[in-house]
Amino acid sequence: MASTTSYIINFNKKNSVFTLTSTKDELKVDAKHKKYEWLKSQATGRIVKISAKGRWNSSKDYIGLYDEINSSKSKKKSTVKSSFKATKRKAKPVKGNSTELKELKTQLKELQTSNNKLKTEIAKLKNEIQLLKKKSLLAKPKPAKPKPVKKEPKQYKARITATLKYSDRMYRRNKSKDLDITIITDPQFKKPSQSFFKSYLKFAAADGYNYNGKWPHYGLPIYSVSGLEGYSGLNDAMVTEQKITNISFIFIKEY
Repeated sequence: MASTTSYIINFNKKNSVFTLTSTKDELKVDAKHKKYEWLKSQATGRIVKISAKGRWNSSKDYIGLYDEINSSKSKKKSTVKSSFKATKRKAKPVKGNSTELKELKTQLKELQTSNNKLKTEIAKLKNEIQLLKKKSLLAKPKPAKPKPVKKEPKQYKARITATLKYSDRMYRRNKSKDLDITIITDPQFKKPSQSFFKSYLKFAAADGYNYNGKWPHYGLPIYSVSGLEGYSGLNDAMVTEQKITNISFIFIKEY
């Protein structure tokens, strides 16, 4: 009859590996082994028998193999522990009045003294660094405030087209004619609006543009005007009920 070897079964949950242990040897069975799933199906406490030809089967532990193997393992552990304890040596106590101890105490004091000196030097250096930082901040010149740019007043020129409606005394009928007007202002800090020029034309129409070699200002900052004087404009003795309409601005720009 072929001989067989009996093994107890242990499973390691961390690495999912079975360990089969006999009184002679030990086998590791991982997930790649063909008997892995078969071992997973075995109930707790069963033993595995492997024949010389490699056949595997299981049975109950009638012979007390778990107790035999586990007890032999515990004996080995206790033997190792006791032998380790026996080899420990007690350290020799150092006498308080020995020369070596005195030397060590002296060296320790010297180290403590030098350590205190280093701490003092480090504190001095930190203070010096802080003082240098403060001096550098004080030494930095304050940025000069930019000088405000003075705005210079500018003259503006307006080009305007309009329609003059009036009553002709000679022919006793109402007429109209086109006006091409250019107005130049006195120097201004702000660009004048269209309403500024419209106000001037309204005053000129109401006054009949009484031109006597000088341009009437009507209280407005006007430098010169063209297109209103003479026969082509408002200053005509035979014209009454004058009104300027259809005012259109071609441009208002710096002169």
